[in-house]
Amino acid sequence: MSLTPPADHAMAPRLKAAILGMIGSFILFTAYLVVPPAGIFSGILAPFPNCYVRLLHGRMPSLILTFGVTAAVSALFGIFAGCLYLGICGTIGLLMPELLSRGFSGSRTMFWTTSVNLAVLTTGLLLYSMATGLDLHLSISAEITSSLNQALLIYEKGGVKGEDLDIVKQSMKMIADLLYRLYPAFITMIFITVIGCNLALLKRTAALSVQTINIGEFAAFKNPDMLVWLLIAAGFSLLIPSPLATTPALNILMVVALLYFLQGMAVISALIAKQSLSRILRIGLYVMLVLQPYLAIVIAAVGLCDLWLDFRTPNQNKQENL
Repeated sequence: MSLTPPADHAMAPRLKAAILGMIGSFILFTAYLVVPPAGIFSGILAPFPNCYVRLLHGRMPSLILTFGVTAAVSALFGIFAGCLYLGICGTIGLLMPELLSRGFSGSRTMFWTTSVNLAVLTTGLLLYSMATGLDLHLSISAEITSSLNQALLIYEKGGVKGEDLDIVKQSMKMIADLLYRLYPAFITMIFITVIGCNLALLKRTAALSVQTINIGEFAAFKNPDMLVWLLIAAGFSLLIPSPLATTPALNILMVVALLYFLQGMAVISALIAKQSLSRILRIGLYVMLVLQPYLAIVIAAVGLCDLWLDFRTPNQNKQENL
């Protein structure tokens, strides 16, 4: 007969899960900080160990993991890096599985997690700006300029000279001007990407063990019908000859375009799944997206047209509805 109390039996695997998740999340986030730009891929997955531990082992191991990694990152890379982990990975790792465990669908979970992340990031940056007297916009602009200058230096070291170098410099200037205006949209799109990737990974792993979550199928993803009015309003706002109107409109337009791109991908995934060579066709689509980025515009248009044409409904059902 074992003399160990039952509570110890329950606590041991939870503590082990917290420690293993802490190690995994710390390695992924550290790789993001130390090995840019390759570390971007590990940074995307840094919240996943926390999400997985929260769903399978509860809140306490997840909290231990979050604050443990935050402390370790702060000790090695500074307070700002620790706050970055806590504000982004910690928020995703704690909030997303909490919403899923309460019965939220995958799309609703993505919406609320993205919204809370943006609110936390904005609040944190504003408080930091007020405490240090730092001009936030100028600081972000300086960071964009520094990153593009580093990229330009790589081109110069690679042997690009003369007219080719001038063309690269002009392109970099255009990119810088675009980023100065659209960085809120890019940040939002990054959050959507990170949350979407972790959600997809949870569906393939934790959803097999946890019966209470209902992420749903990506092929069934559909934006709210009212979203098209936001798209129309942003489009008409671009006609106003003032940056005060066009800059927010462009940011909204980019985020909405990403959402319709996701719906277009869901439509195409649903259509491909009906084919006999679905896996090969899906891989071919991803390769084409890498080789021809402009294909994303076509897919976003498919997502928008799905609002009226409803590509995923069988023709027979459409005729019955008519």
